[in-house]
Amino acid sequence: MLRRILAFITVGFVAVMAADSSEKKMAQIQKSIDNILAKAGISFGGEFKSQYFLSQLGGEGVDSLKRSSETNEFTSVDFDIKARPNEMIGGHLIFRMHQNWQNFFSDVSNPIFSRWISIDGNIKDMIRFNVGDFKLKYSPLTIWAPDIEIMNEPYIFARQRQLAMDEFFLEDNNRIFQGLNFGFDAEIAPIFNEFHFGLVGVRLRSRDVAFQDGDKSVMDNEAFPFSKFLTGANLDLTFLKGINLGGTWLYTFDHRSSASNKSQYEVNAQHTSVFSFRPGVDIGKFTGSEKLSLALNAEIAVSNDDSAYISTVETVVDTLHETVSGMAFHAGVQFSFNAGDNFNISVNPSFITNNELFRNDLAQSPYFYGNRIMNTENDSITKVTKTSSQNTTTTTITSEPDHYSTFDALYHSVFKFVPSAETNKWAKAPYMKTSYSRNIMTQDEMDSNSIYLDPALQLVMPYGAATANRKGLVGDLNIGLLNNGINLDIDLKLLSEVKSLDSYLNPAAFKQIGLGAKVDFSKFIEAIKYPLEISGSISTSGASGDSINGVHSYDITSNLINAGLYAKFYKNAAVIAGLQMISNEATQTAVAATSSLSQIQWALGLEWKVNSAADVVGTIGKAILDYEGTTFGVVPNDVARLHLRDFDTWLVDLSLRVKF
Repeated sequence: MLRRILAFITVGFVAVMAADSSEKKMAQIQKSIDNILAKAGISFGGEFKSQYFLSQLGGEGVDSLKRSSETNEFTSVDFDIKARPNEMIGGHLIFRMHQNWQNFFSDVSNPIFSRWISIDGNIKDMIRFNVGDFKLKYSPLTIWAPDIEIMNEPYIFARQRQLAMDEFFLEDNNRIFQGLNFGFDAEIAPIFNEFHFGLVGVRLRSRDVAFQDGDKSVMDNEAFPFSKFLTGANLDLTFLKGINLGGTWLYTFDHRSSASNKSQYEVNAQHTSVFSFRPGVDIGKFTGSEKLSLALNAEIAVSNDDSAYISTVETVVDTLHETVSGMAFHAGVQFSFNAGDNFNISVNPSFITNNELFRNDLAQSPYFYGNRIMNTENDSITKVTKTSSQNTTTTTITSEPDHYSTFDALYHSVFKFVPSAETNKWAKAPYMKTSYSRNIMTQDEMDSNSIYLDPALQLVMPYGAATANRKGLVGDLNIGLLNNGINLDIDLKLLSEVKSLDSYLNPAAFKQIGLGAKVDFSKFIEAIKYPLEISGSISTSGASGDSINGVHSYDITSNLINAGLYAKFYKNAAVIAGLQMISNEATQTAVAATSSLSQIQWALGLEWKVNSAADVVGTIGKAILDYEGTTFGVVPNDVARLHLRDFDTWLVDLSLRVKF
């Protein structure tokens, strides 16, 4: 209708202007019409958020002379603007205005923080493209973001973790990129039922990413000597309705000429190629059965990494290059059977073998790196020196173990924190505290930052399905009963190192076994009107190994227990509760060292959900950490975090969200 009215107006203007026949005036009229059409495709949305969160430290490990309580109080609004003048192209903008209550009187300027900017296109559901920010994933061995998997995580905690991840739009193993993404999707009859082709080109890192202290509220990004880029192509085909073929080529490289000090950095530039081939067949499509599904899938990926190094022979310094090749292989079965409302089952066993030389930062960089979030100012950390030379800055830090806990790292985040004094990360200036990251790490960074890997969550496959130096069986089983009112889950990983990276040690063995159950009584008891859900799980992870002579043996075991309650007693109100327990045990025979770490967290709260666009949630809980022993165990390539203090934390959270 709008276009018809505009066409009528245009005809009228043309008639009036016929005598003048002025091209300039006609161009102005056309410009006005285009502006009206463009504005007709603009939509506004967003979300208001406000929170009061208190974290109060107590216990023997707390320094009574330092600040022992910290609050996160803020009000913010995210504006989500989409402009789509037609069906083929549009723009997407998300920006934030944030006001921190702690700094209300001193924080005069509240800058606009750009969270997402992109131009997105879709031409006749065949050609799609993104310019700017976009989400992307191909396969677990190519482009994939490993996430933390917690079986039947209590709703009261899972909600908090999702809020922390939403700060970076992290979900569903997607990578968040900025650059160019192109795709072509079609059915090419009679050969292909589905044809998907994609091209990607992005900048992963920038040598200009080192912000000055207090420049803006951002993550603690580290300076990088190069600008790092990615280019790649992906093809997925389906023919005969059930046969699938896929292939991916990726090339990650450092731009050598972007280095500020070529003589120092040029030889270390990364050049990594990854090739992946994915055959598969969906047998269920051939049988035509709606109840039975059976699919066989495999993926083989090969990486080639150009590792440059300097060789000194007879006082002659030369730059040598050696290409290191690695391989990863996955093969699995996906089986499911649905007998109706009362019974369904799915089982997904797989065999994997990733050798020790497989390198793909795009699939191995995790979402989660355990960081200290709340009560950082009670930690005994001192910045000692900070020196600059040749455009590089070196900071030396001495520190004692902090009040790190798994639960604090998983479930808390602070968008803008201003310390009362200098900290180990920044001078007295605002920065963001979070354990989640969308950064692509290098192999060296992942090895050096392995101290941030949490043994309670990242012991067996810390870098996801693409973790190097692993082979064995993985699988999961799910059974649904009584209209999915009862769900039973089993998770299994039986793995070992392909090759020991220490000549004195035998290959390490890894295992993980998880059992879980979830029951929603409202789905099979008619008298219960609202959801009444209880859930629980127990997961045991372990790593063990010994030396060739059998003397230097070690064993690490980590247990994670979850219990949750979601009881809706009114159309808008629900009682929520959760309990989590972690116990880590480690022994090392050679030095007769043992350690025991226990973490417990409980929370109770009330959720008032006006509708899907507005809710108020209030919770109170406590986290307790108890450590005993001399040192915490160390596994090759999996350095566990040291915990040398006992403490407890009272947690009070009141949050309000309104979407529009």
